[in-house]
Amino acid sequence: MKAEDVMTANPVTIDHSATVSDAINLVKENRVHELVVVRDNKPVGMLSPRALIERSVKLEEKISKLMFVSPTLQKKDDISRIVEIFMLSGSRDLPVLDGNELAGIVSEMDVLATVGNGRKARDVMRPIKYLSKIGESANDARKKIINHKINRLPVLDNNGKLAGILSTVDLLDFVLPTSAWRKGERKGETTNEKSGNVKIESIMQDKVYCVEPDESLNDVIVNMKDKGISSVVVTENQKPVGIITPKCILSLMMPVSESLTNLVVTGLSDNYIDKKYLVENAARKGIDKMGRLTEIISFAMDFKEHRKIEGQEKTKYEIKARVKSSAGNFYATAVDWDINKAVKEITENLERGIKKKLGKNA
Repeated sequence: MKAEDVMTANPVTIDHSATVSDAINLVKENRVHELVVVRDNKPVGMLSPRALIERSVKLEEKISKLMFVSPTLQKKDDISRIVEIFMLSGSRDLPVLDGNELAGIVSEMDVLATVGNGRKARDVMRPIKYLSKIGESANDARKKIINHKINRLPVLDNNGKLAGILSTVDLLDFVLPTSAWRKGERKGETTNEKSGNVKIESIMQDKVYCVEPDESLNDVIVNMKDKGISSVVVTENQKPVGIITPKCILSLMMPVSESLTNLVVTGLSDNYIDKKYLVENAARKGIDKMGRLTEIISFAMDFKEHRKIEGQEKTKYEIKARVKSSAGNFYATAVDWDINKAVKEITENLERGIKKKLGKNA
C-alpha cells in the first residue's frame, strides 16, 4: 500500500502570507490537527494549533513566523516508510507530493491498519500522567498542555470521573471566540488575553469515546477510523486509567531499526522537536557512510541553540558530536544557522577523521 492509496487528495491549506487570525478560522472550521502552509501550491511548512496557543502572538502576525518544516512524502512511498516518519518526527499529518507539487495529505488515522491480532486496549494504552478538573481555568489547562508537550487533557468531575477532554484545537475558543471569528473581530488582541476568566468546561469536548481495558483493539481501531476519533480514553468505573492515540497503535507497526539504537540526540529544545526526524535522518545517513569504514558502536550529538535576542525566531545551532567505533573514538563540532547543514558538516568531519585514522584517502 502506498501513500497515494490512503491520502486525502484535498488537504486544508493556507497561504504563507496569511495571518494567525486566518489560521484560527481554518482550524476551527475544519477541526484539523495541522494546516499545510503553501506558496504557489508547493508546501513550505506546517502549522499546528499548538503554535497558536504557546505564546502571545498578535492575531495579525504572519503565520510564516510560526510554521515548522515538516517531512514530506512522495505518492509512491510505502506504509512502512510512512509509519517510520510519523514515529520519528512526531508529526500528526504529512504532506504528499507528486514531484514538487502538493498532491494530498496523510494523517496518522489514514494509516491505521488492522494490527490488533488479539490485542486488547490495555495492551497499547499509555498511562494518563496529567489531568484537569471541572472549574479549572482554560489558561491553567493551556499551561499544562504547553509545559508537558501533550495534545489533549482529560477533565475530571468532582467525583474523579471523566467529564470531558480538552485539545489544542478546543483552546482556540478563548483565543478567538466563535462569535468573534465569524465576524472577523478582535484583530489586535493576543492569544492569551482573558483566558484566565474562561473555565475549562465551557470549551472542552464532553462527548468522549471511552472503552474498557479489555476492549478488542481491532474494534477500537475500526471506531477511531469510522468516527474520525484521534484519542480514546480507557476507563474503569468511569475513571480514566489510560489513553490510546494513533501513535500508540502505529508503534506496533514500527520496525526496530538498528541505526536508531546507536544514535543519541540531546539538547534540541521542545520548540524545535519537530526537526527531530530531519536531524535523525541526516545522522543515519552519516552512520551508514561511516559504517562502511568501521563498525559504529554509538553516535551522539549534543545541540546548543544560540539567539542574538530573546524570542528571536532565527536560531544558530552549535553541535558537538562523538562517534565510538571499532577504530576508536572521534569528535567533531559544527556551527550553522541551517540545522541540516550543521549535521551534514558534523558527519563529513567524522568520516574524514575515521578515514585518516585508517590511512584511507579522505
